[in-house]
Amino acid sequence: MEHRRRGPRYAVPAAALALLLTALAGCSGTGGGPATATSASSSPPSAGSSAGSSAGSSAGPSAGSPGSPRTVLPTGIPGDWHLVFQDDFDGTALDGSKWNVGNPYVEPQRITPPVGGQELDCYDAGQVAVRDGMLHITAVQKQQECGGKTLPYLSGMVNTKDKFSFAFGALEARVYVPAAADGSVANWPAFWAVGSNWPSGGENDVMEGLHGKICAYFNSATASTGSCAAGDLTGWHVFGAEWQNGRVDYYRDGVYTATLSQGVTSDPMWLMIDNAVQPTIGGPTSVPATLLIDYVRVWQQ
Repeated sequence: MEHRRRGPRYAVPAAALALLLTALAGCSGTGGGPATATSASSSPPSAGSSAGSSAGSSAGPSAGSPGSPRTVLPTGIPGDWHLVFQDDFDGTALDGSKWNVGNPYVEPQRITPPVGGQELDCYDAGQVAVRDGMLHITAVQKQQECGGKTLPYLSGMVNTKDKFSFAFGALEARVYVPAAADGSVANWPAFWAVGSNWPSGGENDVMEGLHGKICAYFNSATASTGSCAAGDLTGWHVFGAEWQNGRVDYYRDGVYTATLSQGVTSDPMWLMIDNAVQPTIGGPTSVPATLLIDYVRVWQQ
């Protein structure tokens, strides 16, 4: 089973795949540590409501304001931080100076194939929108041809390839995680960072919905390890990570949850956000379902 969504040209190395299957088998909900739970509603609330609103609000100056790089700090991650990337999605369209839409491994176009062969969705730029101070990525049931085959769903992806990348630091997003009918995490949403040379460049899954749970994973050519959380983590939450030399510390709603140290890489990474559909890897299929992002921020010391 392929853990993360690489393009058809990529395959998970055998050693990393074996490690991944062992780690996934252990994701019984006991490894994630404490977190603040929030009940999800049938329709997404405003960005200012629910869990994480005080720590994860978009209040404060923009990254371009005088003195702002040290004004907004990571939620619960200690250190002397300098803001190097910020998007509060306060406009009426995605900021093209920061983000690309679709699969970063193919030529830009409105419809692109997914980055992983197991996804059941094509990426459609029309499923990505910015309004009400949030990024919206919506998965819907609609057949679409992409990459030479017809898939039953449409969804979207945004990424910062060739526009922003970083090596080491803290990254954080305030995310509304959609819920399935049984209350688990719907579909296969993720907030992650990836090196340009995968898998040797590494992949840091800060928030990934796997088998209906919220997980954090680090994947590379030498290891694939992760931690999954117990409890209801749908609705609004702040997901963060501190990426250091040889380790990554993960946080939810400002609370430390896990450290991963196997196979952690040091190559620069760009950011990725998507809302994929694949019920054998992600959670139960639930469409339409919208992944909301209140903000994305990256700091360095």
